[in-house]
Amino acid sequence: MNHFLPRRRLSYAEAILIPEALIQLFIYRLRVSFRPSSEWMPKSSAGSSKLLTGDKREKVRLVAAVINGLADRTPWASTCLVKALAAAYMLNKREIPQKLHIGVARTPSKDFKAHAWLSVDGKIIVGGGNLEDFHEIS
Repeated sequence: MNHFLPRRRLSYAEAILIPEALIQLFIYRLRVSFRPSSEWMPKSSAGSSKLLTGDKREKVRLVAAVINGLADRTPWASTCLVKALAAAYMLNKREIPQKLHIGVARTPSKDFKAHAWLSVDGKIIVGGGNLEDFHEIS
């Protein structure tokens, strides 16, 4: 099962976050699948304009690296929403303000698609990509 082997050597700080990140990815996968959004959607997505210290910036980098790195390796679907919610939980636990964004876009076939991403200090840390197609609704 080469799928679970790291693509690069992990630092100790990243390695110790792996169990927590796996648990949160799993919990939010279940919550998003089986519970109403009123139970798992953050009450307030307003991030703070307070600048982060170097230590907190490093924690943001570590959480983002671990969540983004593990999401492709889970046996369940760790969608953009699941990743953003798990990362938001981990950052909130570390008292780091973040903002959950949800956007929608219309496909060429006139269907809708949704996307979620998480930002800290205005920088996207989870769920980046082709965001110019999405209109933020939350």
